[in-house]
Amino acid sequence: MRYGLAGVVGAGLVGLVLHALASEHGVRALGGGLIVAATFAVGGGLLGFLFGIPKLLTSGAAADPDDRSATSTAGYAPNTNLEQVSDWLTKILLGAGLTQIGSLPHRLRQLGDALAPAVGGGSGAAGFAASLAVYFTILGFLAGWLLTRLLLARALSAADRQTLADSVNQTVLAAESLNFSPQQVRDLFGTGVEGLRVQALALIQGKPDPENVDLVVSAIDRHLSPFELLQALMAARAMAAQSSLSAEQRAALRAAVAYKVRNTRNVPPYSRRKSVADEILRVLPAAAAETAEPVGPVEPKAGPAGPQAAGTAETPTGPVVPAQVQAPDTTTTS
Repeated sequence: MRYGLAGVVGAGLVGLVLHALASEHGVRALGGGLIVAATFAVGGGLLGFLFGIPKLLTSGAAADPDDRSATSTAGYAPNTNLEQVSDWLTKILLGAGLTQIGSLPHRLRQLGDALAPAVGGGSGAAGFAASLAVYFTILGFLAGWLLTRLLLARALSAADRQTLADSVNQTVLAAESLNFSPQQVRDLFGTGVEGLRVQALALIQGKPDPENVDLVVSAIDRHLSPFELLQALMAARAMAAQSSLSAEQRAALRAAVAYKVRNTRNVPPYSRRKSVADEILRVLPAAAAETAEPVGPVEPKAGPAGPQAAGTAETPTGPVVPAQVQAPDTTTTS
């Protein structure tokens, strides 16, 4: 993209320099041409910015696309005024442009005549000035649109992720004092809104409860975003440190994490998700060996939960572990 834009800008500037050299007033033609080019490039860039402003995709968009507050987990909702103004202006400009498209040649001639003195005057100056204006308007529009799409959306997403991460950290620290019951955590997770699902996982991190092992397994298996997967893995790490987990629950957690680690798109090497997952896999076999002798220290599928762990590891749908999800406190999984 950089090389392409640089080449197009260079071609326009070379044409401007050649025109100035052929003009009787070369310096005036070059200076005026540069100002004309910069003015229309900035105007085109502004239009490109308006057309390229990203739509706000809330974390709860899948559950309720019209609920702008669904992305809020810290008591605020994103401001969408700029997005709305962009929609209004683009529709108005498109509507006005389409109604005046028949008079476009006449308007361009008028524009060229008005700008001709700025680019040196003389024969052909009006046509060159109009061409220069159109050229740099289109160039500015494309540059503004591309930069807005590639950079602004990334910057806004990073800011939203940081805000959500700060909110999650506060929830983890306050989990004990909030004193949510396991059922309340389930209800929060069951809303289907990503921000609320993440908050439910944060509550589990701060106050792990064996009754919600199946919820953590489900979050690892069917996460809505990489950030939610990280929170689910951290919740699983907190669960793994609990001595009150049964052998079946430990096997279910290990099977879910082991299956997810094999997919490098979900758990890239050298990512934080990978380090947390590796820590869980190191802890769970040792914990399983201490609490349940039928479960081997390295291969938890040899224990009572073995058939489910082995079966889910071989299927492409991931470690669903239905028996543990339906009845996390049972002692048999058949």
